Amino acid sequence: MSLLGGPMKASDLFVRALENENVDYIFGVPGEENLDFVESLRSSKRIKLIVTRHEQAAAMMAATVGRLTGKAGVALSTLGPGATNMTTSAAYAQLGGFPTLLITGQKPVLKSKQGAFQIVNSVEMFKPLSKFTKQLVDGGLVPAYVREAVRRAEEERPGASHIELPEDVAHQQVPEEECVVYPAERVRRPVPEVKAVARAVQMIRECAHPLLVVGAGANRKLTSNMLRQFVDEIGIPFCDTMMGKGVIDSRNKMYVGTAAISNGDYIHHAIDHADLIILVGHDVVEKPPFFMKPTDHRRVIHVNFFAASVDSVYFPQHEVVGDIGNGIWQLKEKLKDSPLPVWDLRYFKYVRQEMLKNFSTGTGSCSMPMALPRLVELVRKIVPEDSTLCLDNGLYKVYFARQFPAYTPNSLLLDNALATMGAGLPSAIAAKIVRPSHAVLAIVGDGGYMMASHEVVTAVKLKLHITVLVLNDNAYGMIKWKQAGMHMANFGMDLTNPDFVAHAESMGARGHRVNEESEFADTLSSCLATPAVHIVEVPINYAAGAALQEEALKEHLSKTLLSPDEFFKRSPPPAMNSAEHSQLPKALGKQPPGGGAGEDGPSKESKQDVDGVKTWPFYLGGEPQAPNADLEVYDKYTSKVAYRVAQATAEDIERAIAAAHAAEPAMKALGSWQRKQILLFCVEQFKERKDELAMALCIEAGKPIKDSHGEVLRLIDTFQIAAEESVRMYGEWTPMDTTERNKGFSAIVRKFPVGAVSMVSPFNFPLNLTAHKIAPAIAVGCPFVLKPASRTPIGALIIGEVLAKAPHMPKGAFSILPCKRDGADLFTTDDRLKVLTFTGSPSAGWDMKARAGKKHVVLELGGNAACVVEDFREGELEAMIPKLVFGAFYQSGQSCISVQRALIREDHYSAVRDAWVKAASKLKWGDPKDPETFIGPLISEKEAKRIEEWVQEAVNRGAKVLCGGKRHGAIYEATLLEKVPWDCNIVQNEAFGPVACLFPYDGYKKAVEMVNDSKYGLQAGVFTHDLDKAWYAFNEIVVGGVVINHVPSMRIDAQAYGGSKESGLGREGVRYAMEDYVEIRTMLLSSPGVSI
Repeated sequence: MSLLGGPMKASDLFVRALENENVDYIFGVPGEENLDFVESLRSSKRIKLIVTRHEQAAAMMAATVGRLTGKAGVALSTLGPGATNMTTSAAYAQLGGFPTLLITGQKPVLKSKQGAFQIVNSVEMFKPLSKFTKQLVDGGLVPAYVREAVRRAEEERPGASHIELPEDVAHQQVPEEECVVYPAERVRRPVPEVKAVARAVQMIRECAHPLLVVGAGANRKLTSNMLRQFVDEIGIPFCDTMMGKGVIDSRNKMYVGTAAISNGDYIHHAIDHADLIILVGHDVVEKPPFFMKPTDHRRVIHVNFFAASVDSVYFPQHEVVGDIGNGIWQLKEKLKDSPLPVWDLRYFKYVRQEMLKNFSTGTGSCSMPMALPRLVELVRKIVPEDSTLCLDNGLYKVYFARQFPAYTPNSLLLDNALATMGAGLPSAIAAKIVRPSHAVLAIVGDGGYMMASHEVVTAVKLKLHITVLVLNDNAYGMIKWKQAGMHMANFGMDLTNPDFVAHAESMGARGHRVNEESEFADTLSSCLATPAVHIVEVPINYAAGAALQEEALKEHLSKTLLSPDEFFKRSPPPAMNSAEHSQLPKALGKQPPGGGAGEDGPSKESKQDVDGVKTWPFYLGGEPQAPNADLEVYDKYTSKVAYRVAQATAEDIERAIAAAHAAEPAMKALGSWQRKQILLFCVEQFKERKDELAMALCIEAGKPIKDSHGEVLRLIDTFQIAAEESVRMYGEWTPMDTTERNKGFSAIVRKFPVGAVSMVSPFNFPLNLTAHKIAPAIAVGCPFVLKPASRTPIGALIIGEVLAKAPHMPKGAFSILPCKRDGADLFTTDDRLKVLTFTGSPSAGWDMKARAGKKHVVLELGGNAACVVEDFREGELEAMIPKLVFGAFYQSGQSCISVQRALIREDHYSAVRDAWVKAASKLKWGDPKDPETFIGPLISEKEAKRIEEWVQEAVNRGAKVLCGGKRHGAIYEATLLEKVPWDCNIVQNEAFGPVACLFPYDGYKKAVEMVNDSKYGLQAGVFTHDLDKAWYAFNEIVVGGVVINHVPSMRIDAQAYGGSKESGLGREGVRYAMEDYVEIRTMLLSSPGVSI
């Protein structure tokens, strides 16, 4: 308990208690009886009041916040009609299991009664609709009521809580000793009992056809992760309910459908075939995915936070009660204790194949009004993978639940509990507030939209970017469908709707109408790319729904789907014993599209576990391929094999180049908004996977984890910059009437993508230097083939995994191919590749340029950067030393622009040297996974030995080691040298390690000459406050970049970056690299417009 100080008004205390519960938003409508509360909210530094147009919508928004975050969403209303308006939403939250706190006002209750005007007994009204409902009669009870209401709302099973705050109680002064808040600590749920888990494991081992069914209660983040691992590692097929959809990726090859209708669909044939059903998170408020019968051959294991509610259609034979995530984890680990049984899963696979064929029916329709199957397919293709879809209630909900692949939990928000109309638009508003960086799309029918369309004004006021598809059939379409299915005449279902475009624009939104099927994709894509509130009217044809009528579906399946008996007569079981089955590899790690293991073994897209080592595919033509696992990638600190990677052959490279060449027209045809969407999709994916990327980099490159996280941020920045530059591919109009002969001529100059690009990236920045090649190519519309460094390919392959899912990316447009050098000659010599961009050693780079033929070549080849310390002001030495330490030793010195030569003015030399040595001596070396480590291993022990030899050469010739100078396997300590002969290797060549040589000088021009006395010229740093000296350095130092008052190791990802002399050819930096990937084309115009 924490004292807040006081006394204070009860409404102030209420707001402080909500802040203590980490409430960020309150949705609501102000009224006379809640003005004290509204006034208290005005001074809150945490909670934002979002004023809506209707209390029902406010509470639906609050419920959606609870649904997406697991924390109670809060809504506010006044008394009487305001409170009654919230009842539908209370039922929506209570039945759906969405943690929500509803706060309603009331007339004074302590002294002055005002008759019965507007008074409703709200507490009694909310009792059947909530888990907790109380009237506050004393301000001192506020902290306890708020803590209990939130706790009840959030604990399993979540739902609605309600507190009534009368006007006089809100205004009441609460004594100081009662102004407290109670700890809002998370209560850990009990874990399932060990014997219950053991019995479940035994039942799973004894069955022949197990099936996992995922319900609404499993829609929790940790539970989702555990279920995905369970399916991947154990290999049991799964299906889900409407509100369990997305808990496991629908692209997983073990997915056999969603229970979108009550009976008779493909999924029900799979369920009927199962002899054991593991039902996870079953919620009785959902339509059940199956009905049990006393004569059933199936056994059911109930896995949930609470015990089963037994009735005539649900009476499980066994229960695993407790935290679902922990229960699933225990089941997985116990099943893995010994070889897995050989379950016969072939019929599930067959049902899946036939189901997917059925889903394609109607997807090619170009009719208008649009067919539902076509709409579902196009939406999935167009929306980014991390989008949130919010559905209202209607026949389209059935189609989206049945046929829309959901990739992540709560990415398809539909309500199959209360199943109310009018929830789609409020849910979308709340989803965008909670997930501001995600695309949010509401899909609503015309009837449901009109029930909530007033909230368009709320979305506009909040300046949200949401898109609302209004599916217009001028009727209550789903009820009309049901009416027809019951062989009744059409009566009472048709509607007269407003002009939806004009209606939207009257509220400040942007209105659109799709008149032809061919317009839909561009309209939706444009809306998703343009920040605004978009209302898109889509005429819809529900005729396809006839195929889902129970009688029609039953007849169709009787003709097209084999029964298990018929299927097994045609498909005799394969011979395989348990030992053979136990040797099948099991997929590990995060599930990629289409992953999962089954009777055919894991798919080619999965990252497999071979002897405990993860394996990765390469990407050819945008598709993952794993024909082998020949390339071993080592943990640079432990020297153990960390990954095995598919290695491409010359034939693979040939196919990749052909695919890139073939993709040139499609890449060129992409709109700038589409290229931008691809790049922004990558940005969001990299943000979500930043920890995974950093750890992979730390392992494969030995890069200290702090530096690894820094490189991931630069990867994100580079793609973000490219997204911004992708819409700035400007041309120009030029007058050409420069002489009388040219009278009337003008010209338009445009830039066009040059074609397929060949890329070779280095080991030291596997993410960011790869990004500096890939992102500009996508920004201009060039397909590409990339060879990552064989010692550090994982970062590039993760980029490939993300690009494979990106919207709008044409087929064949990219390949990422780890391969041997002797098989990679096509990257250099093939004439179909129009640009070669290479980062690596000078010897390899210049050789490649010599053999590259007619293609444009860009080379970044390294250096031995110099830093000049000319002058600094009093007190600046302390700030300069960390920069010098960073410049010389970050990334363990494995940077082309690492400070290798430090030139220090003679009168500053001793002070700078001593401070630098003191700081460098404190740098920790060792395990790069330790956040305190500054110096990690070099890329190999061979390189560390080379550094050791170069330092020893200098010492043998008179150099002095100021600090460091010792090797520990592949680690070389941070080393500073002085008195080094100028012709030593450690001065003349690129060290690429944590070593810097210090030299005093006695004249500024002499220092500039020393900088230039090198075969390299990448970047240089100069510390000076004299503008003339800075300008002199810029003019006279022959390098690609001069950094003033910082070390040469500073690179901004938007800058032009590249070298002179042996350091390279051309420039990187997103905007400048884009210039290398385009060619200028001129259209010469003779007297345009004159003839009119």
